[in-house]
Amino acid sequence: MNAYQASARVAAALILAGAAVGLGRRLGRHGGAAPLRLARCPIHGIAYDADLEICPGCAKPAAADGTGRGGA
Repeated sequence: MNAYQASARVAAALILAGAAVGLGRRLGRHGGAAPLRLARCPIHGIAYDADLEICPGCAKPAAADGTGRGGA
């Protein structure tokens, strides 16, 4: 490896490191991703994302028989 290739690699590494630091600061300042809102199904006891609006255990039988909500 000649001196030009070595200096190009060092420059590329510095650019990538600077971009990573900037991205980390930006995510840290704004809080990153929104936290999940979790709910627990009273029938199955399964925790699920509240934005889904239905327990995965309740949804599986509903999709299988087409009657709406499933049971235990």
